[in-house]
Amino acid sequence: MTPDLDLVLFGATGYTGRLVAEYLATASKREPLRWAIAGRSRDKLETLRRSLAAPVDMIVVDVLDGAAVGAIARRTRAVCTTAGPFAKYGGALLGACAEAGTHYCDLTGELQWVRRMIDTHHERARATGARIVNSCGFDSIPSDLGTWAVQQEFIARHGIPADEVTALYGETSGGMSGGTVASGLQTATEADHDREVRRLLANPHALDPDPDAIPDPVRDEAAIGWNRDLKMFTIPFFMAGFNTRIVRRGHALAGFPWGRDFRYREVMSTPASARGLAMAVGFTGGMAALAFAVKRPWLRDQLAKRAPQPGEGPTPEERARGHWKVRFVARRDDHRLRYEAGDRADPGYGSTAKMLGESALCLALDPLDSPGGVVTPSVAMGGRLLDRLRRAGLTFAPAG
Repeated sequence: MTPDLDLVLFGATGYTGRLVAEYLATASKREPLRWAIAGRSRDKLETLRRSLAAPVDMIVVDVLDGAAVGAIARRTRAVCTTAGPFAKYGGALLGACAEAGTHYCDLTGELQWVRRMIDTHHERARATGARIVNSCGFDSIPSDLGTWAVQQEFIARHGIPADEVTALYGETSGGMSGGTVASGLQTATEADHDREVRRLLANPHALDPDPDAIPDPVRDEAAIGWNRDLKMFTIPFFMAGFNTRIVRRGHALAGFPWGRDFRYREVMSTPASARGLAMAVGFTGGMAALAFAVKRPWLRDQLAKRAPQPGEGPTPEERARGHWKVRFVARRDDHRLRYEAGDRADPGYGSTAKMLGESALCLALDPLDSPGGVVTPSVAMGGRLLDRLRRAGLTFAPAG
């Protein structure tokens, strides 16, 4: 079947989905795009379509209906979805895209689900040419594409890749939506009931083609530390347990171009001051308390009741005040490179809408030569996505 659409956005009426739809509507005015919004509620879709003020089709569909999403996958060049938790709602759609040879992107941070999708659909997607690209939002484009961009700059300057890259997530302001909370609690619930999920979450190479092939001496940060290059305190970063696995998978899929001993780690940073130390202590204590709570069903239920609910999230005014910055330090022998990524937008929503939207446009419209499979943003789109994000206002550049 010849696709009659370039792109279909699933979950379009959810909190993040609406932001992505608004972004794509604006983008469709500068580059031709045949696209559709998809969801379960005709009334909500119609309300959204009227608000977009851009030509867009509308598809009423239940994302759990395998036959229906399969028919949609065959109609379009690419699919973009925000319909999570993905462990509940994502499998049928991703599988349909792998089968149809249709490119796919999402914003999941659910490691155990990504591993299942790799095991179930990677080989079929390779055969059909479908680029199945998970984690195209704040999780994990700054980490994955940022590390790739750092290495391209390091090679251009020194003729060899860095053998160590550290990402330090620094100044950040942003809110949290009910969908993000639901995804995090879904992972915690699965880990509570499944020893294999717990083992997977603890494996630094959980998303590698072979998760047990490489013993890794670099473990996730567990305490307050010090970065001598930037002279900043470092503390554990709550998404490092997912982002680092995406970076390592991308490197493995690319054939280990930076060497099999390449090391990537990820932390948060605070200033080298008394206030910075106090922040480090406070954040570390807070993360320890949160980790304790999500592992206990009763406390997890209390968190779920008090957290934002699906469809809720930061106000437009709160999103407008958002921002984020990641500092990278790449090292090899006597060579050093500092690099920064960032945006003047709420990381999880304003900036994620840009990152996911541009990923979808890149997959749908750009001439890519990467192979199919369950891959990462850097492997699937590399420099073309980097160019798009820079044009969208994100920073990816050497620092100092």
